[in-house]
Amino acid sequence: MKYIDAHSHYTDKRFRHDRDKLLAQLHEEGVEYILDCFSEKERARGLSLTDKFDFIYACISDDHYYKTDLDITDAENAALIEKLAEETIEKLKKLRAKHKKIVAYGECWIDFRRTEATPDEVRKQSFWFKKDLEVARGASLPPVIHSGNAEKQAYDVLKNIDMPIHGIAKGMMHCYLGPAEMAMDFVELGYLISVSALVTHRSARGKNLVETVKRVPLKHMVVETDSPYLTPEPFRDKRNDSVFLRLAIEEIAKIKDVSPEEVAETTMANTKALFGIN
Repeated sequence: MKYIDAHSHYTDKRFRHDRDKLLAQLHEEGVEYILDCFSEKERARGLSLTDKFDFIYACISDDHYYKTDLDITDAENAALIEKLAEETIEKLKKLRAKHKKIVAYGECWIDFRRTEATPDEVRKQSFWFKKDLEVARGASLPPVIHSGNAEKQAYDVLKNIDMPIHGIAKGMMHCYLGPAEMAMDFVELGYLISVSALVTHRSARGKNLVETVKRVPLKHMVVETDSPYLTPEPFRDKRNDSVFLRLAIEEIAKIKDVSPEEVAETTMANTKALFGIN
């Protein structure tokens, strides 16, 4: 069985001692492709992995325009942010021309796990989330969306912004853990639902994700590890990596009453179509 990891973080320091050896081994064990996501400060290391390994592709971000200390209601600041965002888009276009394996933008971030969703905080985070999406659109890259306890706020932004279709969808809801009943709302907006190995957990979050998997058709689903995080049962005390994706695929297959091969093949096709991986 061959499969594709739609989201990982191999630039993370937890891989520093065995990164290259592990990645070569993963490919031998059935991991056909990996989409690795890294920040601007990790970019050199991340792009070096795409150069070194044929099967690794990149999801990049850039916070050049991201000035959270600015008053977003001030007209002069708004003009500055627009200027910085346009500069970021042009920089990303040049970077993509040089590095063809850059296929996604993100994580586009909105998160209320540790911050109270006050009206002011929702307004501020929604503004920057929308700006992230605009940068992704300007750079012609599908967005990878992080919505931590912020699915309603993410939905309110996404339903009011014009985003293009990339292959089969507008983007990907990374590590979806929102209300199961909301998952199809994002699908109807044009986004794929990414399922992590938390689907193997028997926690409240894991059980909720099982309900999401029941609702979302395979044709709207991708799978990810979020390595080195979110290790599946029964290995929760270990560092996660892409070979454990097999356990998530097997759990999804049980829930959907289909073969693991069907889950692997469909989610691979979905991921390749969204990110233009040939």
